[in-house]
Amino acid sequence: MTVARVLGTLGKTVIALGLMILLFGIFQLWGTGIIEARAQQSLDNEFADLLEASSALGPAAPVAPAVPVAPATPAPTPTASVSEPTDELPAEGSLPASTAPGATPIPTPAATPEPVGDPLQPDPAWLAMLYRDNGSAIARIQLPAIDVDKTVVEGVRVGDLRKGPGHYPTTAFPGQAGNAAIAGHRTTYGAPFGEIDKLLPDDEIIITTIQGEFTYRVLPQGEGHGHLIVSPTAVEVLDQDFSVHPNRLTLTACHPKGSARQRIIVIAELVGEPAPTYPRPGQESLPTVELATENLEEAIDSQQTITATPAPEPTEQAAPTPATTTEPTEQAATAPTATPEPTEQAAPTPATTTEPTEAAVAAAPVSAPNDDPPDPMPLPEAPQEAESAGSFGEGLDGDSDGLIPAILWGLAALAIWFFALFAGQRWKRLPAYALSALPFLIVMFMAFWHIDRVLPSY
Repeated sequence: MTVARVLGTLGKTVIALGLMILLFGIFQLWGTGIIEARAQQSLDNEFADLLEASSALGPAAPVAPAVPVAPATPAPTPTASVSEPTDELPAEGSLPASTAPGATPIPTPAATPEPVGDPLQPDPAWLAMLYRDNGSAIARIQLPAIDVDKTVVEGVRVGDLRKGPGHYPTTAFPGQAGNAAIAGHRTTYGAPFGEIDKLLPDDEIIITTIQGEFTYRVLPQGEGHGHLIVSPTAVEVLDQDFSVHPNRLTLTACHPKGSARQRIIVIAELVGEPAPTYPRPGQESLPTVELATENLEEAIDSQQTITATPAPEPTEQAAPTPATTTEPTEQAATAPTATPEPTEQAAPTPATTTEPTEAAVAAAPVSAPNDDPPDPMPLPEAPQEAESAGSFGEGLDGDSDGLIPAILWGLAALAIWFFALFAGQRWKRLPAYALSALPFLIVMFMAFWHIDRVLPSY
């Protein structure tokens, strides 16, 4: 009897575990699709409203600067009355310049237009619509070859990719210059990239943002395929390398289907010119995308050499003496601009010094005789590399922060399960199981939600 009870309990436990796995499979294959479909419906309406609102706040078109033009001199008009003739004529040269024969009238200067703001700078409200927070709709992606039409959100976190394809924030914005990258699932949450392995070279990928519609063409990879397979650590395909991947679009997903063992990559190239790139809100200028080729140490030495030799101090009475002049000659003495005699306080002129021009003299810094030497000019900051992605994002790699909530919700579901068994033995089984079914399913749904968050999504 003891062996029979142990085997019976073990059989019930195995059946319960099998039921849990079955429910989890149903949640991932169908439940996640329902969640994604509802999120996409909301995102479609959000993106449609975004397009309508941004159309009225788009960046201003370039405006040509106004050039002042001198007003034309009006032709003299005959007077109605005739003056009486006089015996005396005006003396020669007594006529005013404006009425003298053959004289050129002096135009009056035109009014200078008031300065206006930068006509190319977009409206801040429009810029906020372009660069949005994570989880917000930013674009629409269409893959006609595999019948895909989805709204893209910003971010590749687990919660972002549950809504649809997500844009990697560390890459260029879709449609702009650079390598824009978008991730998506192949099996769960609507499987937006479920068939990207069927894309062939020259297939079109259409991206629509508030900056317009952009068409990309898939590039061939390997033996005529439109994709390549990489390891989960090959994140270099996401780097913003403008020299290697100019104006491209990179699609990423897990591979093979139902597994996160590898990554499938599709690279497409933009057809036509990219959209203008603007700094993100809070960013003073665009990020540097290329490293300078000059040696920083040489730049430092060169800068110190420049600041160590101060420019010659200009004087109001005389100009510097050229290097080839030794003693003043008679011709120099009779020249209109004579060279002053050197004094004991004058510094020797270097051999390579040539006579500076008026512009160079005006641009040379002027310092007091007893002042300290000028401080060295600040060295230019070394350009920084563009930010690189460290992984394919939580949406594909999994988020370990969901482990604790998954365990807690699982323990809560297990407690409800044992409570139903205990109530069935002390009371009636059918009513006890019926009353416990709804709370159990709700708690199990939350446990599955967090378990899916922890596991690599595919």
